[in-house]
Amino acid sequence: MVVDLRADDWAIGPAPHLGDTYVTCALAEGFLARHGGTRVRVIVPPRLWSVLALFPDAAIEPLDPSELGTPFRETRGFRPGEPFHLRPLRFASDFEATYGGQTIPFTRTYHDLLELPFPAFSRPRVPASAHDAAARRLNDLGLPHGRTAIIVPTSYSAAAFSASFWADLAAALAARGWTVAANVGIHEAGRSIPGTRALPCPAEELIPIAEMAGLVVASRCGVCELISSAHTDLRILYHRPQYDWSPLAGVKLQVDLGACGLEDNAAYYRMGASEPRADFIARIVEGRP
Repeated sequence: MVVDLRADDWAIGPAPHLGDTYVTCALAEGFLARHGGTRVRVIVPPRLWSVLALFPDAAIEPLDPSELGTPFRETRGFRPGEPFHLRPLRFASDFEATYGGQTIPFTRTYHDLLELPFPAFSRPRVPASAHDAAARRLNDLGLPHGRTAIIVPTSYSAAAFSASFWADLAAALAARGWTVAANVGIHEAGRSIPGTRALPCPAEELIPIAEMAGLVVASRCGVCELISSAHTDLRILYHRPQYDWSPLAGVKLQVDLGACGLEDNAAYYRMGASEPRADFIARIVEGRP
């Protein structure tokens, strides 16, 4: 089915990842307040639609890219009724020219594309139904409240830790009395990490699950944005002392949550250049950033 946009629709297409979708939804309310219009259509595949449930007060609706009947604008800018990309790397040369030699939060580039002051994020509001579903999910999986450590291994931009690293970390957490679960995404339930229980869940349950579990250990990834407001023990891991994702030539990007304009209750663990894996894991497990 082909969907035609209304003349007053804003239609925004982020990269089809959890973090990009979350950022788009969190900026939609501010975008409408600044630029007018009645609603924002967020153009992402159905596997990401549950993110929109975290912003029930925003006038946002999902739209499957396969059903979009209007072509995307290819240049930077926006106008109602015309889909446009919210993908900073499509306009890398613009940002390299503007911010060359500077250090900036990566999320500033999203604000610039939307012509918003930084930061302009709305806070998520978890529906009561998602709280209830999260509690049932943990109970059904036998994951104890307050004694479950959730590990989040997948990252699309940060340097990845190996599968054996996550297995060793899971074993170390279990040795300290944690029940260890791995969040692998609702559509990746077949994946597993030795020593863990698979914990697939939709995006709108991630915040209450993180809070009920007690501990989240994650690579720097989109899940971190999504649960940035959660009241939980969040430990974010970097593969090296300096974050090494540099998609904008000559621009140093800040990616810690607070620097990005989000709530930041996390502790950050950066693996030393010559630090043995066992020592790094011990720091994580013992809570020594």
